[in-house]
Amino acid sequence: MPAGKYQLLVVDSSNANRTLIGECLGQLDDADVHLAADGGEAITRIASIRPDLILIDMHLRDTDGIRLVRQIRNRESLGSSDDDLTLWTPVIFLSAVMDDEMIAQGIIAGGDDFLHKPVSEVVLLAKVRAMLRIVGMQRDIHAAHRRLRQIATLDGLTCIPNRRYFDETLATEWKRCQRAGAPLSLVLIDVDFFKQFNDAYGHQAGDQCLKAIASALTESLFRVEDSVARYGGEEFAAILPGTDSRGAQAVAERMRASVRELRIPHERGIDSLASCSFGIASLRPDSERSAEQLLQAADQSLYEAKHGGRNRSELNPGWQT
Repeated sequence: MPAGKYQLLVVDSSNANRTLIGECLGQLDDADVHLAADGGEAITRIASIRPDLILIDMHLRDTDGIRLVRQIRNRESLGSSDDDLTLWTPVIFLSAVMDDEMIAQGIIAGGDDFLHKPVSEVVLLAKVRAMLRIVGMQRDIHAAHRRLRQIATLDGLTCIPNRRYFDETLATEWKRCQRAGAPLSLVLIDVDFFKQFNDAYGHQAGDQCLKAIASALTESLFRVEDSVARYGGEEFAAILPGTDSRGAQAVAERMRASVRELRIPHERGIDSLASCSFGIASLRPDSERSAEQLLQAADQSLYEAKHGGRNRSELNPGWQT
């Protein structure tokens, strides 16, 4: 379907009515029109095309319009769109019977407007255009929300995900890996002797150093489900869902080598170059342990790496898969 076009769904058990309304709506250059003959087909079409507007006849061969709208609203309440805003699809009821009580019940059930059949072509197009203006505003709000969310979860200096993103992603991946019985690994990363780097070269050089290291760490991840975030100060953290301890060690070593390959001068560093230390912990999430405990285990590993000479990675022996 063409990008940017509105997707309209007409649900009517009468083939003649369905075709007539579809042809009328086909005059809208910025919309694609889809047709469904009953409630079951409508639910299937909704799942596949995610319509921006639905027109539903009150009397369908397998259900009635009010029950169908309740079903649609219930499905919307159980899920959310990609940017975490509640999905809302406007619904216009169609009926050959004018009944105040039925109209009231339809609106209470989740309908947004009502049209009497036979529908005037002029009125139908006007109503649909009015609804699509609202849908357009909803699109703009969702786009603005996505931009704000992206800004809120990016570190301003390094332009990689920040601590907020890390916390949210760790909580999500913990639950997902627990359901799947899959391993989850964490790698905590600390830039070696970073205070001494700032003292020797200045904070502006320190910022450039962090940017370069953040880029090297990110480029060392080969799977889309893996992520690295700035954890705070000169610390970074990588979340590796579905990766066991051996795989996490390989990722950490790849990161360590990538940082060294930057060859950033550091007169008080390891062999006069900037480097990082890595702490690794891995497990299969269960109800007996928590993500916070996994994080503490990785932090203990990082402590061992730093006190073991730096520019190295350490795996917590009690937390490996």
